[in-house]
Amino acid sequence: MKKHLLVVVLALFGVLTGCGDATFPYLTSVAVMPANPSVVAGNTQQFTVQGTFSNNSTSDVSSLATWSSSDPSVASINSSGLATTYAVGTTTITASVASITGTLTASTTLTVTAPTLTSIVVSDTSSAIAEPTSAGTFKIALRTTHQFVAYGIYSDGAERALPNSITTSVTWASSPTSIATITNTGLATGVGVGSATITATDPATSTAGTATLDVTNATVSTIVVAPAALTIAPLTDWAYTAVGMFSDGTTQDLTDDVSWSSSDTGVATIGVHPAPVNVAAAVAAGTTTITAAIGSVSGSQTLTVSSATLSSIALTAPASSSTAPVTMAVGSTLQLNAVGTFSDGTKQSLNGDFGVGWTVTPADNSIASVNTNGLVTGVAVGTATVTAAFGTVTQKVSINVEDVTALVIGPSAVTPIAPTAVTIAQDTAAEFSAIATLTDGSTQDVTSSVTWISTTPTIATVSNVNGSAGWATGIAAGTTTIAASFDGAFSSDGLTVTSATLSSLAITTPASAANIALGASEQYAVTGTFSDSSTQDLSRQVAWTSSEIPVAIINQYGLATSTGTGTTTITATGNINGSKESATQTLTVH
Repeated sequence: MKKHLLVVVLALFGVLTGCGDATFPYLTSVAVMPANPSVVAGNTQQFTVQGTFSNNSTSDVSSLATWSSSDPSVASINSSGLATTYAVGTTTITASVASITGTLTASTTLTVTAPTLTSIVVSDTSSAIAEPTSAGTFKIALRTTHQFVAYGIYSDGAERALPNSITTSVTWASSPTSIATITNTGLATGVGVGSATITATDPATSTAGTATLDVTNATVSTIVVAPAALTIAPLTDWAYTAVGMFSDGTTQDLTDDVSWSSSDTGVATIGVHPAPVNVAAAVAAGTTTITAAIGSVSGSQTLTVSSATLSSIALTAPASSSTAPVTMAVGSTLQLNAVGTFSDGTKQSLNGDFGVGWTVTPADNSIASVNTNGLVTGVAVGTATVTAAFGTVTQKVSINVEDVTALVIGPSAVTPIAPTAVTIAQDTAAEFSAIATLTDGSTQDVTSSVTWISTTPTIATVSNVNGSAGWATGIAAGTTTIAASFDGAFSSDGLTVTSATLSSLAITTPASAANIALGASEQYAVTGTFSDSSTQDLSRQVAWTSSEIPVAIINQYGLATSTGTGTTTITATGNINGSKESATQTLTVH
């Protein structure tokens, strides 16, 4: 309104005075300043407009400007001329100013360079969500191992996994090495009793993150193997887990520490190259015992290989089926799942190490590529055919690769996905999803393919890590914008972080004590209530434990897997924003 009023006043003045330069200098041109700046992604750039008048005088006329960005997925700009950068690329920043001679415009090119590493977090995979702050102290027994991972926090507020290789990114170190050693992939081994400092350093910037590893003299008393009561078809495979209970009452994942064996390798082998050490491969019909051992302590489960033969393969993708073409965006990834139906009516995933063989046509990967696990990547606009083959049985699916016309993000709990302001407590996380609209009007979940950013990393960071992409974690009280950019499209949503503290936890799924059969699993969920009376689903942000691992074990996602008959107590423990609470429920396996 003020801008239009000013133009009217100037216009009237010009009519009365004849617009003479001697009586009234008027605006003749504008220029955007600074000219052609380069900014690191995640930072801001303030633009101004300098006006030149008919008498050759100059003045700042930024308050009269209307701003725009040609590519908001690279950088957006607000009404005050403050640009926020998101992704690597260039965009044209344009300012328009009304004058009595018409609308004057000026532009400049803003170049956004790659985000810079600001800190490193050393953690592990025990948490379902990549933590933006160090997880602190880890504990293992003497002569066992612990896998560390390194996360980078970048200037654009994004968390990204750092390659665990000394030759490509972080350098791993342990001090003192008399307590623990560590490989260039982040695998630490306890060699002495005491505490060691584990450090991951970026050689390019000397940025480092640390964690503490306590090595105890506890000895393993029980080893539990999961899953129990497993039956699989010939030529398929299954990954086993080994969990140990130690003399000090602690439990530890020993999958990579035990020696695996099969009592009848004619029925099934385990750990035979190129399979991982814990993957059992079915050979022929029969029964074998899969055993995990450390020294004289061992645990085992029976594995049955049926005589069933594969009848058909079904290929599915999220929100798609094998009966219709699957659509996906250029530059996105899409996980295809191969499910086999066997002659005995059973169904089994075929995506394992010895599962289906994947191929794509055109074979030069010009339209799409597919890896050995069925993950398809869109390369260019066009149609490709992906084929899954298991023995003589094959199945094909047509993949239409298309451009993105729009992108929208929002909290995953909201359906359909739409920008909806989210409020969470400090030290907790909220899950955001990203949905792309393609040229044919179809949609695709591209949460794992977009670039996630937080405009205020001191308030919240957001994960770009596989398995936790789109999860934003509150660092301190305040507000920030969570945004995603992809293939020229952009979307954002608001996030508010409060200082509320955790008051209580309650296991909400299942609603009461569960009773399951041996070989079955149970999915748990937990809700936290906070000091401001708000509630949040904390299922992926708590520590899950089972009191009796010979009955059931439970992973970081709250999935309990039966290992034997009996009763165990499932506990969810949250240590959030300085408050520690827990909730329990009984699980019976019969």
